[in-house]
Amino acid sequence: MLCLLLPGGGCSRSQPMKALTVGQPSLANAYPNDTGIENDPDVLYVEKFDDGMANILSRYDNVSNAASMSLDMDVPPGSLGPNSIKMTNIGGNNTGGHLYKSFPAGFDSTVYIRYYVKYPSVSNGFVHHQALWFGGYNPASAYPNPQAGVCGLGNSRLSLSYEPVNGKMGTYLYWGDMQSDPGGNNCWGNDMINGSSSAKNIAWDEWICVEVMIKLNNPVNANNGELRVWQDGVEIGYWGSGFPKGRMTYGKFTSNPGDPTFQGFRWRTDPDLKVNYIWFEFYDDTSPANVSHYIKFDNLVMAKKYIGPLKK
Repeated sequence: MLCLLLPGGGCSRSQPMKALTVGQPSLANAYPNDTGIENDPDVLYVEKFDDGMANILSRYDNVSNAASMSLDMDVPPGSLGPNSIKMTNIGGNNTGGHLYKSFPAGFDSTVYIRYYVKYPSVSNGFVHHQALWFGGYNPASAYPNPQAGVCGLGNSRLSLSYEPVNGKMGTYLYWGDMQSDPGGNNCWGNDMINGSSSAKNIAWDEWICVEVMIKLNNPVNANNGELRVWQDGVEIGYWGSGFPKGRMTYGKFTSNPGDPTFQGFRWRTDPDLKVNYIWFEFYDDTSPANVSHYIKFDNLVMAKKYIGPLKK
């Protein structure tokens, strides 16, 4: 049986797993339009992009191509605005830009991150890595250093994102026990979603509410870490020790009721590896020369509890 999250945070497998959806208890329900949500004791960080570009840039430890960023009056439904942030690129000139923030002390146990993103249809066919990434470096780093393809990261690095993957929304994960490619020499971002019927198409030209939960494994030799993903308040997937049923094949998880249960995540092998960064990333290296694409972000909340979509 699957795992049902209980009010106290425990887990029961006596019933099938149920999704959290809009209208169920969430931090956002207590703060309509996200007004004042930054003052909740369970909130760790908030970014609304509403206090001017100079202030926004000052909050981030590493900024790439600030000249390509602007404030936009297009905001998610339920946001009081006035702005989102828009990141652009010019093919043959640059690959976009990013905002990276480090939390040197890090966050242990369970962390939720909710944010809004808009993928424009003009970027269809030209999306590489475009999402909010988060995770940890050991030791903490003041700049991103993703090192694609590297295996054996259990004591040094983990990263998570929910972004366009092979035409649908999927995960792009790096952690210590991730699967390698068929040759066994390289590890590329693992996807837990696209082999499931719950996978969502990319909602072009619409604001998407993304929420990702990570529960770090403790102790570090246990596979009791978890991952949970929602889109627009509807659960897309939930993976942990003993649920769901399916199979990992060269870095891709496929749901199948006839397969063994998922073993869970050993996200780390060192207790000093914690969640200690967020990274707004717009990386487009496929645009034709002099062709510009863009992405928009808004209303990020990082917390210890389920946040949920903006309450209007």
